[in-house]
Amino acid sequence: MNILIIEDEKHNADRLVRLLKSIDNEAVIFGPLGTVSEVVSFFSQNREIDLILSDIRLADGLCFDALDTAPPSVPVIFTTAYDEYAITAFNFNGIAYILKPVDKDELARAIEKSRNMLTHNTGRELSKIYRMLQKNSNAFRQRFLVAEKDGYLAVSIDEVRYIATDTGVVKLYLSNGRQYTVELSLDEIEEQLNPMTFFRATRQHIVNINAVKRISNWFNRKIKIQIEDYPDADIVVGKEKVTRLKQWLDR
Repeated sequence: MNILIIEDEKHNADRLVRLLKSIDNEAVIFGPLGTVSEVVSFFSQNREIDLILSDIRLADGLCFDALDTAPPSVPVIFTTAYDEYAITAFNFNGIAYILKPVDKDELARAIEKSRNMLTHNTGRELSKIYRMLQKNSNAFRQRFLVAEKDGYLAVSIDEVRYIATDTGVVKLYLSNGRQYTVELSLDEIEEQLNPMTFFRATRQHIVNINAVKRISNWFNRKIKIQIEDYPDADIVVGKEKVTRLKQWLDR
């Protein structure tokens, strides 16, 4: 079994290696990789991996940016000190979400689940768990409080067509054509929105599923998203995200 470790803290990575060896001494371990850029480079070499163990917060960002480049069929066991990313993890082939310090028995059960996925169809079970998590709508942001000239305005997320960042400034683009700046990063906003409704199309864009008018084939197997009310929005999805985009839309 080929296992990749994504972890930026050496003592945590060393512990994972020891646990893996005690669980399966025949496992071939790659890594640890500690940055998004290292993971992207790793998968650009078409490495064959059966399982990924990944921390959430890396030295240069969140692991989700890196996992976009991983083969979509490879299951991921998330190991983290933070519990707020659990729902997003299921969007990235997450089969287990283990809080640090990692327990050996819990890790062993997760690895056994990944082995079973090679011979059994567990996708239905994971989808059921994911839907159950999504039912708790209170877990997600429902509106943005944005500044206006004479005060503040509460904007429902239903009015947001897409969200974009440019030179560090993040803006909401609404159905009425208005735009508002918010004092949050795109990473922070992504974690607060329902992933069933909002999709991180690129590093600079999050789109509302109800605002996607059409998707078109683009150069180099990329896909361009056409947004309702914003025909000039330039949102081109990289080929590594195309499959996930289509799955997100085809529900």
